[in-house]
Amino acid sequence: MSGLTSNRFRVFTWLALVLAVGAAVALYAFALWFGNLNQDEGWYLYAAKRVAGGAAPYRDFFFTQGPVMPYVYGALSGLWSPHGVLGGRVVTLVFGLLGCVATALLARRAVPRERALEAAVLAFALTACNLYHAYFTTIPKTYGLASFLVMTGFLLLSLCVPREPKTRSMRTAMWALPAGFLIALAAGARLSLGMLLPVTALGLLVSCRRTGAAFFLFSLGGALGLLLVFGPPLTDAREQFVFAQTFHAAREGGGRDVFLMVGSLSRSVRAYLPLALMAAALVLSPLLGRRVETFAGRGWAWLWLVGFASVFLLQLFSPFPYDDYQVPVMGLLAAALAAWTMRSALGSVARGMLCLFWVVVTLASTFGSPLPQEWLLARQDRFWAVRKPMPDLALLQKVGREVRALSAGDTLLTQDAYLAVEVGMRVPEGLEMGPFGYFPDLPDEDAAKFKVLNKRMLLALIERAPCDVAAISGYGFAIRAPVMDRVPEDDAQILWSALTRNYDRVEEVADFGQHNTTLQIFKRRPGAGMFEPVGSPPVAEPPPVTAAPEPVAAEPEAAAAEPPAPAAEAGAVAAP
Repeated sequence: MSGLTSNRFRVFTWLALVLAVGAAVALYAFALWFGNLNQDEGWYLYAAKRVAGGAAPYRDFFFTQGPVMPYVYGALSGLWSPHGVLGGRVVTLVFGLLGCVATALLARRAVPRERALEAAVLAFALTACNLYHAYFTTIPKTYGLASFLVMTGFLLLSLCVPREPKTRSMRTAMWALPAGFLIALAAGARLSLGMLLPVTALGLLVSCRRTGAAFFLFSLGGALGLLLVFGPPLTDAREQFVFAQTFHAAREGGGRDVFLMVGSLSRSVRAYLPLALMAAALVLSPLLGRRVETFAGRGWAWLWLVGFASVFLLQLFSPFPYDDYQVPVMGLLAAALAAWTMRSALGSVARGMLCLFWVVVTLASTFGSPLPQEWLLARQDRFWAVRKPMPDLALLQKVGREVRALSAGDTLLTQDAYLAVEVGMRVPEGLEMGPFGYFPDLPDEDAAKFKVLNKRMLLALIERAPCDVAAISGYGFAIRAPVMDRVPEDDAQILWSALTRNYDRVEEVADFGQHNTTLQIFKRRPGAGMFEPVGSPPVAEPPPVTAAPEPVAAEPEAAAAEPPAPAAEAGAVAAP
């Protein structure tokens, strides 16, 4: 009779599995096509194309993240580059889904075999069935790749301690070597993930009686990975690398504002509400007489939780704590909570239903997500919701075809790098990171060394008119580094006047790209490029533009996330 009961409740587990997999495929497909465009997509994909062409980050172009993503995507550029931004999204989607699968496999390592399926299904649903997680591991930011590397690294590390302690050997401990290597690669994709290396190594050292030589092997793998990732840039372009990372991590005008931190924490809870509810249920379960049963692999969940907390707090206390920074480590929290939930359910009559219940809760939370409305609507005009005529990605493809038809050359004057990626064109040197490469007050010598543009160099570039076509959105000539505030009106006037002396506007595209600004497309005039740079704006007024996004000092990695405070303006831009 108990066997029949067990099989009956197993049906609920399989139902939860089918529901989770089907929902994950649908949500990732939805995010792939309808997800809003993000400035970061262009920066990272363009960097990958530069690497595929033989260039090196920092030495040959300005880049504010670690070098792993450009090299990985550069190696795969033959697959995605012919398809533009959509191709880059498909590659990222694969990494994102593989990260969710690794999360599921990780969770099953911390529970007895009879509960492994439920733990895996639950951990998978908590990540892959979350639309917020699906979106940020689909667009070509560092999150999809970093999540895959982190979760695969911890999965390999969990193999160091087999389910049967008597079978532990030096051979099983060897899994720590590739685990450390993968975590180091994750740090090379997103620098803040480097916190996982010392925290995990310390955890292995404390538990050395159970993990054996894993501490030494993990440390060795991590050291080799760091040497491979950061050795070349520190050898060939030390000053450029330090400049880029200092700008990235210590933005001027930031500060650790409690208001920003609380806003970031609030949005993280909203984005991953099922995880917050599950954590609360586990905290309250002892009051209801529930106890988490012991298991040989129970220590792993605590290590995952500590690793997650270390990175979470590091990013929460950063000058600009965007909530999407936490995406790469959310799988660690999901695996730990899924394992504890299933272990607390051991012996429960409705244990199969518990898995299904949390899958349904996750899907209900996704159904209430504000993201679909943001993706399908351009704006709210008083009482009326203005719908987008087409998804951002479809509009990018349409504009890309028009720009390609206008241009006889292979270089596009733009600070919207995703448009250059889409049409398969280059941008002038110094514009690889869009507005984040404009340092107006930097001396000429330093700007040339660090592969960025100052005010004089950008003006001279516009006056030379080296490109057949220019495409300027609301982000163009609007933001200046390193503070990432608005370009003064007089300076913007000079830049626009130089542009309109050399180029004729041929088209305006409303609601284009990130935050739906107006894109203006210009065609070079015959004889353009003959003017000398000017020091003050001429009488001609710049063409009308929509209000440029109110810039905030931030990192490119958060460009598509909500601003770091509940009341911040929606047009803020962020950096990697």
